[in-house]
Amino acid sequence: MEIQLYSKNRHHILYDAQQIPQINEHWFEQTWWQDKGQISEPSGGRGQAIFIQPRGDFCTTVATVPELVLRHYRRGGLIARLIKDRYLFTGLENSRPWQEFKLTCTLFEQGLPVPRPIAAHIQQQGLFYQADLITERLPNSQPFANYLSPGKHDKDADLTVVWQNVGHTLACFHRFGLNHSDLNANNILIGTTGQVWVIDFDRCQLDDPKQTQWQQNNIQRLQRSILKLIRQEQLSGQLLTLWQQLYQSYHLLLSKTESD
Repeated sequence: MEIQLYSKNRHHILYDAQQIPQINEHWFEQTWWQDKGQISEPSGGRGQAIFIQPRGDFCTTVATVPELVLRHYRRGGLIARLIKDRYLFTGLENSRPWQEFKLTCTLFEQGLPVPRPIAAHIQQQGLFYQADLITERLPNSQPFANYLSPGKHDKDADLTVVWQNVGHTLACFHRFGLNHSDLNANNILIGTTGQVWVIDFDRCQLDDPKQTQWQQNNIQRLQRSILKLIRQEQLSGQLLTLWQQLYQSYHLLLSKTESD
């Protein structure tokens, strides 16, 4: 990766020049892409990300990126009623997109299954800033949340394999020290062959892999998100069996790592 900085008129962009040799602030404007007819579809969700399919002149600059995901940073919780998408500016290095972009770069370069980071952007507005992030879209993938209904994916990878792969993949991240602040069933993506990716590293950080409390907090957060999606207080039946398969796969790799 070749990370470079572009700054102009209170716009600051951190980007991978190997993927996009030239970039400007328009790349982060939804209307700009719409005018060019290069938005393929919205991704849905609170983040309201959009999928972009570069064509024409863009194919020469992003030839290795078939499709992009543009996500605008938006606040959650009660404060979102007052301030939807502005954050206090205390320097580029402290900004949320800078930190997420650099962390994702680190994970990507370590070979962990994450989207390729393309560019991070902030626009200063007085004491505040607005922000965006562009990553490569993961092909033929869907949220792990779609795999909570047994029998729904008969033509895809076996459910047991999917859940085991999720457990194994999370253990890989935890072994490296990735503490995911919002590990839920929608931030884990599954490919048609059962491949697993983890996404959305806003406010995440690297912690000591030997400190297991944060790891268990991550796993418990994932379980709570599953219970919320299925609207139950506890797992039962086939979902309980699948969860046990996930946790066994997760624990097996961590235990192997500790013994090595």
